[in-house]
Amino acid sequence: MALCGGLFFQRGRDGMKRLAALALFLAASGLQSQQALQPASPLQALVDRLYAYADQYRATLPSLSCDERIVSEIMGYDGKIKRRVQVDGTMRELRKTPPDPFDPFSEQHTVAKVNGKRVRGGTLNVEEVNLPYFIQGIFANLIGFHHEELKDCFVYSASAVNDGKAGEVQVEVDRKPEPVAAACRSILAGTHYMVIADAETGRIVHSERTIPSGASEQNDEAYFASIDYAPVQFGDRIFWLPAQSSAHDATDTGRMESVYSNCHRYGSEVRIMPDVPQTGKPQ
Repeated sequence: MALCGGLFFQRGRDGMKRLAALALFLAASGLQSQQALQPASPLQALVDRLYAYADQYRATLPSLSCDERIVSEIMGYDGKIKRRVQVDGTMRELRKTPPDPFDPFSEQHTVAKVNGKRVRGGTLNVEEVNLPYFIQGIFANLIGFHHEELKDCFVYSASAVNDGKAGEVQVEVDRKPEPVAAACRSILAGTHYMVIADAETGRIVHSERTIPSGASEQNDEAYFASIDYAPVQFGDRIFWLPAQSSAHDATDTGRMESVYSNCHRYGSEVRIMPDVPQTGKPQ
């Protein structure tokens, strides 16, 4: 059962193939083991904050549009680049009407430049560009969320981040070897998540997902994907949106990196830049 909507990858013109139907963004926020947690424990309190942050984010994030730069490439086993394509364009995340609690956003990509040259006719759909390796739906899924029925599918642990960033914790999340809930069957055995979050607020600043290499090959899924987040001000509110993402296959020969900038509320002419206070009514 696809809980968080379409995450796909494309290699050349072979077409779109399913990635895991599991979101990267806030991967650990909905995942907890009742057996591993004790009431009122520090880990329980941290997970509660992650849940609260996820719920608020999901309820309040508007439809948005961002400038997008994608670098897609295929590497040879000798480490040399066999094919590399850069595209510049627009990425839109639109809330669905009527609302879909399992897949709240649809994602659209338009391309204005390929390798620095403007395309004829103004824009292309990203599928028309024939990128070597392409993730469809990564931003949309990163602002999707796991649900209560998955909470018993995982075990996890948390530790302080020792890189000078006070207050941040690293949460490791692994699927149980023998999950008991039927919903857990949608999660590949050996799936691993890692998120870095602010311990006080539950705010996610980095997330990763890895699946076993064998499962990646067998199920035509991206082996690894990650996202870094940055603050973007929407009226009176600050959202930590994906700022850049990366993904690669099990051999690290198919790669893709995306950078998102100049995000603003879709349908508005107001440009929203990171950490720049906005005047007027809240968006």
